[in-house]
Amino acid sequence: MSLISSIRVAGTTRTVSAEIHPCEFKNVQLWQRDIHTPHIKPKGGIGSDWDWPAYFIGCNVTEAAAGRQALTFQIRVEGRDGDAVPVAQAILSLPYAFPGTPAGVKLSKRCVFIWYIAAAPQAALRYFGVNDKFATLAPLLDTAIQVSLAHDFEGRIGLHAALGADAQASEELAKKYEQQGLMRRRKGSGFFRPPFRREDGRLFYFDADGARAYAAAQDDLR
Repeated sequence: MSLISSIRVAGTTRTVSAEIHPCEFKNVQLWQRDIHTPHIKPKGGIGSDWDWPAYFIGCNVTEAAAGRQALTFQIRVEGRDGDAVPVAQAILSLPYAFPGTPAGVKLSKRCVFIWYIAAAPQAALRYFGVNDKFATLAPLLDTAIQVSLAHDFEGRIGLHAALGADAQASEELAKKYEQQGLMRRRKGSGFFRPPFRREDGRLFYFDADGARAYAAAQDDLR
């Protein structure tokens, strides 16, 4: 895999050294305690009610039962005392049925599916002595693409946009994914992922060509 080694500072041309770090249970416990509970949960937005330790265990158990693998990783930068500070994290599943498969076609292609994704708010980073605000979505998506390439899925990835408290919040998140160039699967087009999430028009994906083009745009971070 050709993973990033730096991350963009939002709104600037600067980059900061970063690393992609595979997570153990203790890592998501620390995220929940030091970042999610004090800085994400009180805001009440999308993902504010998530329980990362429970998702870590649940995804590993359910994906293994289905013959798949769950992978959790963090993007980390250097903090005040030289320690590693997580700025974003995600849980992936592979191999997963590819949402970009046309309606009526057998689901033969596989991809890496992003189950959960989150970024640390700026207030949380400041607590750890990190004063920059980072553009985290691109490196998170790129990491999923690199995992897909490494497992011979040609870079294909998929994700489901979580629902917000209202239609506006839900659509704002969907637009963020569309702005990244992800394709949106039409509602009711025949793709179904039992038993957790029905096809509701909020599935997004990169096909092989789209994934490679997107990854190429992040090459300056490697």
